Amino acid sequence: HHIEKLCDANVIRRFTIEVDAPEDERPQGIRAMFDVRLRRNVCGMVYSSISHWSELVSCWSTSGSTDMRVLVEAANQTILEDLRDRLARHPEVAALTTTVVLKTWCERISGIQERAPEDFVITRKGVPIA
Repeated sequence: HHIEKLCDANVIRRFTIEVDAPEDERPQGIRAMFDVRLRRNVCGMVYSSISHWSELVSCWSTSGSTDMRVLVEAANQTILEDLRDRLARHPEVAALTTTVVLKTWCERISGIQERAPEDFVITRKGVPIA
């Protein structure tokens, strides 16, 4: 009941479980990047509308012709298409391009001090980093 009260009070907003399984035992999901061009500079508004997606891995504001890049990992193609459609229908999204990840050769988190809004915590291997 204690955890339910914390959830109801929005003290706990999300649970995350990170598991390192042998490569051959890992689920075979589909990773994709959505490159988003917005009608106006409202990255925070768009991020707020997708931040609850359990499939959301990372989200960045970017310079150049792409305003945001969103990395998702879905269990199957149908879920991936649903996520893409939901994001494409956002009223501030002018254009969206999808790039499916075929193979991950390397995935690292840089040693650069990462900054985020105060309302969420960046983790490295499940441990919060400052």
